[in-house]
Amino acid sequence: MRSRLVPMAAALAAATLVLSACGGGSDDDSADGELQKVSIGMLPIAPTGALQLGIDQGFFEDEGIKLEVDLAQGGAALVPGVMSGDPQFASSNPVSLLTARDKGLGLKIVSHWSSDLEPPKDGINGVVSAADSGIESPGDLAGKTVAINTLRSMGDLTIREAVRQDGGDPDDVEFVELAFPDMPAALAAGNVDAVWVPEPFLGGLVADGSTLVGYTSQTAVPGLPTQYIFTSEQLAKSDPELVASMEAALAKTLEYADEHPEDVKEAATRVTEIPAAALENAGMEAFGTDLRTDQLARVGELMLDEGWIKKPADVDGLLPQS
Repeated sequence: MRSRLVPMAAALAAATLVLSACGGGSDDDSADGELQKVSIGMLPIAPTGALQLGIDQGFFEDEGIKLEVDLAQGGAALVPGVMSGDPQFASSNPVSLLTARDKGLGLKIVSHWSSDLEPPKDGINGVVSAADSGIESPGDLAGKTVAINTLRSMGDLTIREAVRQDGGDPDDVEFVELAFPDMPAALAAGNVDAVWVPEPFLGGLVADGSTLVGYTSQTAVPGLPTQYIFTSEQLAKSDPELVASMEAALAKTLEYADEHPEDVKEAATRVTEIPAAALENAGMEAFGTDLRTDQLARVGELMLDEGWIKKPADVDGLLPQS
């Protein structure tokens, strides 16, 4: 298999990243026999290594698929591409997917991809403040500025709920948008009071002496699904055989990834720009095939409470057909 960078919709152009070459196949289409080329959009984060593991293990070839991977900065940016058919599949978080359904976009979940760890295990994302800032718990974020990667998404939704549960007023928190790699420098310079980061940034900041304010995703929705693999309703209806083949390959990939977390980290260094040293002590999300529908429904409830969607979340419409 090979990875590629292809033109997407205009909304994707600014977000798409150059993907480093990864092994596992030939660029010569004649060598692929009857394999069908299939494109998938992913984020440049550690769990994407699990997809490369699945490619390496031949799970997609077993289903007749030659998988080509595109990287983009945010899951919301991948939605218009999937709606236009390029890429055919992508990963995104539940907030972006439920927002799209609320706007009438025909998206369907194909598979679970990754989820936060449940207590008592440490979370895989969290809020960090500067040492000696006095910000030690979510309630302390009231009146402060917090950097998140995307506004009106997983970061601010879960932080607002964690602040609320800790007795603070979430309306007093100011959120600013910043790319994850830029957050440590912004925190060190005092440009923001706290940052919401995933691994490996989370572990790195804490190791350097920053204060862990809390695992806000765990607080808001224990076992929160962080990413799903989705496609368009149009593709699901027009080519159900392809969707079934992708689902089967993804299921094998997820099961293998859950059993080989260190291999996921190694593969991540080949498909993202994350250095191996940064991932050495980083936590890894849970994979597996459980769709975590209860947690998805809770996300929808929080979105409705916040006024981010106009009507109760269309969870049933988003889930795969039984």
